[in-house]
Amino acid sequence: MSQLSQALQHAAARNHELLATLAQTDHSATELTQTVAYISDLEGQIKTTQQQLRVLHRTTEDERKDHLAYRDSTFKRYAHKIGGKKGAAKFDTRREKEEREFMEAWQKEREGEERLEELKRALNTATTDKPRLENDRARHESAQRELDAMYYSIFSGPTPEVPGEDMMEQTVQQAKQWFEQCQHSFSTEKSAGEALRRVEQRLKVANMSINNALDSSRMDMFGVGGSFADMMERDALSQAQVAISESLRHMDEARRLQPQIHALRDVNIDHGHFMSDIMFDNIFSDMNQHERIKASAGQLATAQTQLQNEIREQLDRAGGAKAQLGQAKENVESARTELQSIRAEAFERLAGGGGYGYGNDTAGAGVGDAPPPAYGDVWQSQPAGGPVY
Repeated sequence: MSQLSQALQHAAARNHELLATLAQTDHSATELTQTVAYISDLEGQIKTTQQQLRVLHRTTEDERKDHLAYRDSTFKRYAHKIGGKKGAAKFDTRREKEEREFMEAWQKEREGEERLEELKRALNTATTDKPRLENDRARHESAQRELDAMYYSIFSGPTPEVPGEDMMEQTVQQAKQWFEQCQHSFSTEKSAGEALRRVEQRLKVANMSINNALDSSRMDMFGVGGSFADMMERDALSQAQVAISESLRHMDEARRLQPQIHALRDVNIDHGHFMSDIMFDNIFSDMNQHERIKASAGQLATAQTQLQNEIREQLDRAGGAKAQLGQAKENVESARTELQSIRAEAFERLAGGGGYGYGNDTAGAGVGDAPPPAYGDVWQSQPAGGPVY
């Protein structure tokens, strides 16, 4: 008996136990994810319903007070009686209206309370079920890790006795390498997009500051604020300059990550001329400075428009990288599932009595003639994640 055959025979029982555990807990990860999302949704609904109930309760109390006050008001009943039948009818109509409004408000509050209790019951059920799913997922992941380690210890390296195993093992490694490349590519594209978003935020700050500078400049032109308006204008322009400098730093970061991103067009913040704008301040210098600030605002608007185009293009690149990553992940999982199937069949052949036709313990003589059992009956699918061997 070959070394591989001995290893398979020794591990056959444990292999069967692990495959059975994986089959029993196969959907635990998906169910747990759904349950967690369901619990979160229920908690949100409960919070909203409780807020609505507080409002409904206040409405019910107000309507109840109005109803009781009108029903028990001797003065109002007497005043309506003075009006004869018409007054009495008017009183009864108003009383019925107050009573109806109170009953409607009470009914809405009662329905809200019933809805809240139903949500709480559903939350209790889901919360009670969650630990079981967490335990199943933990069992599944533990069994998968142990199975991977066992298969690696038995099947790593050349195994010509198991047809297709070596080739599929190589396929898994190639698929894993491609997945890692795709993962790096997506991470890079995502980081570049995040840098562009930081550029966007800083340009918004710069735009706000330039608008503040324009407001101060208008005040200065109309003679409002005097030197204080000049100081506010220059402070706003300084803030705009700082924000633009920060945006350029983030833009450089984005371009290092993704060279296809174009540099922003220049945005020149014109701070004016100290001597003419401050020392010799007049309407003409104020108007000139206002036009210079408007020109800076126009340059910034152009840069913002360009940035939006860059963001859209980067979103497309990131989307493509994400789709490629998803396909690469599917390829890895498909290859891992096929490799595990081949390895599991080696165990099932031995456990089923088919054995390996090694002849005189000669490696590579081929497998026995007994057909393997239906693999799908034992193992359904391979979950994402975990080591790849």
